[in-house]
Amino acid sequence: MSMIVARMQKMKSGNLVGIGNHNQRKTENHTNKEIDPSLSKLNYDLVNRTENYKRDIEKFINENKSTKRAVRKDAVLINEWIITSDKKFFENLSQEETKDFFSSAKDYFAENFGEKNIRYATVHLDESTPHMHMGIVPFDKDNKLSAKRVFNRETLRDIQENLPKYLQEKGFDIKRGIEGSDRKNLTVPEFKEMKKEQKEIERQIDRRKNELVNLTNEKPKKISSKSINAKYEMKTIDKPTGKKLLGVPLTEKKKVKTGNIVLPEEEFLKLRKSAQQNQQLKAQMEKYLTTDLAKENRELRKKNEVVKNKYSDLIESFNSNVKDYNELLEENISLKGRVKDLTNEIGSIYKSVKEFLKERTDDLRAFKRVFNDLVDKVKEKSPKGEFERLERKEKSREKYRGMER
Repeated sequence: MSMIVARMQKMKSGNLVGIGNHNQRKTENHTNKEIDPSLSKLNYDLVNRTENYKRDIEKFINENKSTKRAVRKDAVLINEWIITSDKKFFENLSQEETKDFFSSAKDYFAENFGEKNIRYATVHLDESTPHMHMGIVPFDKDNKLSAKRVFNRETLRDIQENLPKYLQEKGFDIKRGIEGSDRKNLTVPEFKEMKKEQKEIERQIDRRKNELVNLTNEKPKKISSKSINAKYEMKTIDKPTGKKLLGVPLTEKKKVKTGNIVLPEEEFLKLRKSAQQNQQLKAQMEKYLTTDLAKENRELRKKNEVVKNKYSDLIESFNSNVKDYNELLEENISLKGRVKDLTNEIGSIYKSVKEFLKERTDDLRAFKRVFNDLVDKVKEKSPKGEFERLERKEKSREKYRGMER
């Protein structure tokens, strides 16, 4: 059974132009070499509410957010989900079934995160594996913009668990990735190297298949009954008619098959030669199956299966790493903003305390002594803190002004 791949990326205002150009194929020169422009006409939209990603998404947010506060410049405006699976999964689906698969995945997110919040859902069929890009504005139930609350860790775990179940109920043979498996987290180059290794193994298997086909030019000859000048052997028997004459049962002469077949000697020799050839081919095949070539072919098949399983696991692991990285990045940005706010607040307290003491002290020397004592007290509780930095900065300015005078 194939595994679902559901990967989320956080998009801020600065990301929307680029992702819009990619999803809507607005440029002809693609950095992604897997895109086949001749197949781009096969792509389609399940949801298309954005002619211009940046303009239309920002407009939707401003018109629907419940607060009057301006949206932060570094806020996540779109959580883009990429939905796909492996090639084998899509090879077993018709075009209509593929569309139903992506439509069902979109419905799951609409039911859980709001239909109107899905601003686009674009299916790409012009790359090696069909996949869907779906953008969701992270509005909570109160229409407050917060990617951190809407797609928290618990929600992301629920999606990985419940999305495949939802699709199974819709009739799709798909499952979630291996949960809690003991696997190595690969870097992007290592991940790509694993994909190259799988392709090389598949090429070796194809080469071995061709060697097996070319092992002999002779193929078993198919013999049809029409091509053989054969006849059934017949015999004459007395068959009862079911009637009697003067009490004696009557019979009639009738020809029936004996179960034997009569054929000319020439045809018999042809059949015997064909049987001998088939036996020779069978012996050659059995001999081949014991050779190193055949053993290597079987080993390659096993190795390819292992790599395919690792590849599926690594997709999920890679997506999980991307998700964790994005969350840590978001948290880091938030903490930086908080630190900046606290720094400004401490600076304001520093100035306010200084002005407060200065207004209530006529003696300049007494003021400086009291203020310095206050700063020293704060430094005891918080060495190398903001108060100390501001004091050093101010003393440096006073020294500089004194030098100018």
